[in-house]
Amino acid sequence: MLQVSSRPVAQRSRVEYRSSEVVRRQSMGIPTGSKRRWIRWVAGVLAAGAALGGAVWGFYTSSWAGTAEVASAPEGRDPAQLPQTSTTAFLRAYAALQAGQAGSALKDLQGLEESLPVLREEIWKLRAQAYEQLQDKETAQGIWWPKILQEYPHSPVAAYALWGMGQVDRLRQQFPTHPLTGRALKHLLELDPDRYDLLRDLAQHHPQTPGLTPLLDRWRQAQEGSLTASDWQILADAYWEQREYGKAARAYGRAPATSQNLYRWGRSHQISREFPQARAAYQALLAQFPDGPEASLTRRRLAELSDLPTAIELLRQVGSGSDKEAPEALLSLSQLYDRNASPQSAQATRQALWDRFPASEAAANAAWTVAWSQAQAGNFSQAIALAQQIGSAQRDTEMGAQLLYWAGKWQEQQGDITAARQTYRQVLRQFPHTYYGWRSAVQLGWPVGDFYSGRKRVEVDFQPVRQPLPGVSAATQALHLMGASQLAWERWQGETPVQRDPRQMGVAERFVTGILRNSAGEHLRGINQVAALRFSEEPDPLLEMLRQRQDFWQAIYPLHYYASPDNSWSRDPYAQPGMARWSRQFNLNPLMVAALIRQESRFEPEIVSASGALGLMQVMPATGRWIAQQIGLAQYSLTNPADNLYLGSWYFDYTHRTYQDNTLLALASYNGGPGNVARWLNRFGFEDPDVFVEQIPFPETRGYVKSVFGNYWNYWKLYTQEGRSLVSQRLHNPSSSS
Repeated sequence: MLQVSSRPVAQRSRVEYRSSEVVRRQSMGIPTGSKRRWIRWVAGVLAAGAALGGAVWGFYTSSWAGTAEVASAPEGRDPAQLPQTSTTAFLRAYAALQAGQAGSALKDLQGLEESLPVLREEIWKLRAQAYEQLQDKETAQGIWWPKILQEYPHSPVAAYALWGMGQVDRLRQQFPTHPLTGRALKHLLELDPDRYDLLRDLAQHHPQTPGLTPLLDRWRQAQEGSLTASDWQILADAYWEQREYGKAARAYGRAPATSQNLYRWGRSHQISREFPQARAAYQALLAQFPDGPEASLTRRRLAELSDLPTAIELLRQVGSGSDKEAPEALLSLSQLYDRNASPQSAQATRQALWDRFPASEAAANAAWTVAWSQAQAGNFSQAIALAQQIGSAQRDTEMGAQLLYWAGKWQEQQGDITAARQTYRQVLRQFPHTYYGWRSAVQLGWPVGDFYSGRKRVEVDFQPVRQPLPGVSAATQALHLMGASQLAWERWQGETPVQRDPRQMGVAERFVTGILRNSAGEHLRGINQVAALRFSEEPDPLLEMLRQRQDFWQAIYPLHYYASPDNSWSRDPYAQPGMARWSRQFNLNPLMVAALIRQESRFEPEIVSASGALGLMQVMPATGRWIAQQIGLAQYSLTNPADNLYLGSWYFDYTHRTYQDNTLLALASYNGGPGNVARWLNRFGFEDPDVFVEQIPFPETRGYVKSVFGNYWNYWKLYTQEGRSLVSQRLHNPSSSS
């Protein structure tokens, strides 16, 4: 978060989105907003003459170049090999339709189903929508919508046909989770707010709908006396998805008493700081479901609200088990003993944690606290032994990398340079994508930049890659590969209920959902959904295949808004006021700017933090006004990507100038405020930047600095020829270089 004041940054526990109301034009399948950005993308690609069958981009590493299986294509045609002239005509027709040029769209669609049979019903849908746009409903309702219903009654496209024919009840019954159904329900509720049957469907099947909370309130207030237990279940789950925890607590209290409901009842009260009610709900769960799936987590939560003896007993119960909550329970128990002057019990509990769960993140956290204290006291040998023991047992965790990296630093302080270099190589082998992987490469003398990399000039080599997706229909595959991101995402949502609990989705479903969601403009959730697969330990062989793919890593570390503020791609990235142009103007490394944006907003242009920071680079309104005065900008909007990138880049340059181009201090100031950075420098000094980072008192700022540099490391490896060459030559054999 961009800060001018020295006041500590508030923890951002949630983000909020500003969303426009869905109008009838959207309900008819002619969307606005992010889809308009996609139209401009189409225009840019067409103007540049780029190939639309899936751009081929240089490999991230030689081992990440694999592809997953291609969906079987009907009629012997591989979706990746569709005729380019036909795919271009299809995209041009869609763009024309969105621009209100129905006549042009119909010309491009003429006879297109013959060359694109895999998209036949999609073409008919666009044709019907074009006739509707021309006010020729007779043709739309007399020919094309019925044709879809007759020949493709189970296709997701049939949902549009049902809406076009006015068959709302059938739409609700046959396609309850389809995104069009959600938009249609919200539109109908705008016309008739008292249709609580429609609202019930919307809450049940589309609980993440923006602006749903006031509708839920209206339903609850109007029919509270007649709501059934299942109604309260729907209300509770919808409030939970809307993060309205106080309201969710009241609804879960009247929903069926399942293990999950009782947990959410208690957790909602706890988040709302209604602690007596939270304790009562947790106790009710443990009384009714002592061995239920939420029981261990409930005992941990209840311990947070209990007196010391009760908390110790609860944590002991969980820690004696072997489920995923046991390591965290042991960590909490050891911390409880430390706070209550029981060092021997604390150490015994930590030892049990390290012996039984050495690969857990809880074990790494406990080991770091102890090892750092030992090193500060000069007990380097003990610190190194513990850090190596637990760090070596970790799998792709930042704390595991941190332990091993500092083991190397402490070995250097002991004068054992050979052992230190071996440890740094181990970090690179075991944790290649982490901040400490980057720091290890620096210690080994690799040309990977340093804490001044924000001013480093780099040649960005970027094109978005599209690879065949696993387990999707041939039509969704074709739409994805040709670059029709919005249509592919719409169709996929019609094929699988993506709003259900991710725990109920397979690996392939989660991956496809993340890839398509990210491509279609839902960047935060898309990035996070794919990133979660990076750390998953599920025994699914598909996971390792996905982690070798280029699109997997491009989804986690995307370059949205690089070339333009409307997120389109152009051959001249400096022609429009996007990230590339402002980075060049302010002498910033564009990949460091991308790394910052990824951490600040996950590339969501309208995101609002809990403390009020706005947009891609999370500029506070007061800071934005100050910057605008400095640069003479009279009109701007912090949720406009062009303005936000301009203002944020100017300030990032300003923080670099303030600290003699030291990117570490510039980032700390950007997040924590310049006054705090000045105090930290006076307090800790800057003799060893690594030590300074670890001593930053604000956990958010400390994590922020590490995350941005870690992001940068991955961006540099992905999007520069230099980075890819280094990965190919050295990262898979760190011992080959000194």
